[in-house]
Amino acid sequence: MKKKSGISLILAIIILVGGYILESKFPGAAKLLKSITTSEKSTNQKTAKLTPGEYTAEVKKVSDGDTIVVNVNGEKAKLRLLWIDTPEKSEGYKLLNDADKCGVSKRKMRELGQKATAYAKRNFHAKDKVKIKIEGQGDFKRYLALIWNKKGELYNEEVIKDGYACIYTKKKYPKYLENLLAEAKKKRKGLWKDYYKIMNCLCYENRKK
Repeated sequence: MKKKSGISLILAIIILVGGYILESKFPGAAKLLKSITTSEKSTNQKTAKLTPGEYTAEVKKVSDGDTIVVNVNGEKAKLRLLWIDTPEKSEGYKLLNDADKCGVSKRKMRELGQKATAYAKRNFHAKDKVKIKIEGQGDFKRYLALIWNKKGELYNEEVIKDGYACIYTKKKYPKYLENLLAEAKKKRKGLWKDYYKIMNCLCYENRKK
């Protein structure tokens, strides 16, 4: 027993001295190691198994305009928000395809995605307690959901009404959303103000093809 305690003490001293040397040679190394450890813990967080229904959730991260990560009872759930389709902010097939069909550069299309993401971040902040309604599970194990912001507003409606999203027409959606989209277009709200032609392409022309 004494031998094991002695070995543990020696190892602890080695780690402590090693960390000091590393930090002295490479300032900021300790902070980097801590961030890696924190990131690993976050990655290892248990994924929630949710059935359709309403839940109280805590916002963890806004990924983009139509994807939000939340915690439900301490477990992580990635939400793909129903009814809406916002421009992409990350380069991938959809962004390239949208840019090509609308005749604009990747950079220009990414601008729209970044602004749609910024709009979502104005609605949701880390640790906000919000109401969500799960209606099933879609691609990439994301939960198909409705989400309300802290003001009690249904984000899935507001983002269309404020001009930062199109309607996702490949799934069923409430027909009144068509009126909200038309009104946002008419009043040039949100992205319709500076990117009218691109939004018209994404929300109307693109979905006919």
